[in-house]
Amino acid sequence: MLKIFAKISMTLFLIAVPFLFYGFGGEFLKILGKFSPRDSRWLAFLAGAIVFFPCLFIARRLFLSAWSYLETLEHEITHLLIGLLFLKIPVGIRVSAHEGGEVRQRETWLGSMGQTWVALAPYFFPTLPIFVLIFAYFIDLTPKTFLAVLGWTTAFHLVTNWGETSFRQTDLQKSGILKTLLILPVMNLISYGAILAFVADEQKGFGSFWVEGVKGSFSLVSKIWQTIT
Repeated sequence: MLKIFAKISMTLFLIAVPFLFYGFGGEFLKILGKFSPRDSRWLAFLAGAIVFFPCLFIARRLFLSAWSYLETLEHEITHLLIGLLFLKIPVGIRVSAHEGGEVRQRETWLGSMGQTWVALAPYFFPTLPIFVLIFAYFIDLTPKTFLAVLGWTTAFHLVTNWGETSFRQTDLQKSGILKTLLILPVMNLISYGAILAFVADEQKGFGSFWVEGVKGSFSLVSKIWQTIT
């Protein structure tokens, strides 16, 4: 029964992909339209993102093993976190600098449900930026410092995400090429759009991005329905 439900829910999501592109893509463009080189929030975020690249250059030349280990650790932790959402209990984790890593998870009553999302999670879910957003509620940072750190970690995820994304990856092969091609673009659009929405207008912008994105998606459904009826 759960397998049938999982297949139905995944099919519905894949059908919804173009509508999500329409709704959240529209909001993404609106956010980009708010960009101003005079806005200190955007400047702090971009400064943090730019600083990442010399850090990357230095780390890969002087601390390659440690840096590779960090990239793999973030990758495996993302598998672990999304697995928890589907009640998959972590029973072991292996991380290495040059031989990849692995998270072993024990399935509960949900069985294999959500396996595709767990497998693809590191390629769209911005783990470090999300941690920064959460920690910001407990650590007293100035807005500019916080946004700079958010920019740095976002650049980290973007670069490592593109560096890891290849159809030779076991995660992508398990998920299937078609599902990967449909899921990753829209989920990256939503993930990075949410971050930029926060940069543009703090919590209000973050919340509005999700609400208006969903509304825009349903508005396209409504337009198509009215056309065919």
